[in-house]
Amino acid sequence: MATQIKNDKGIDPPKHGETFRCAGCGMELKITKDCGCKDKEHVHFHCCGQEMTKA
Repeated sequence: MATQIKNDKGIDPPKHGETFRCAGCGMELKITKDCGCKDKEHVHFHCCGQEMTKA
């Protein structure tokens, strides 16, 4: 059964060097290459049942 993700609005395409953090466990993702997509708010990074935020 899928878990409902809180605050699942999405983000603009991430850029090289940006970091995203999980508010629940503190895990971080570091972006190593720009996302070249033009669509806004289509990227989702999830952890601990919620969307990760830019650190």
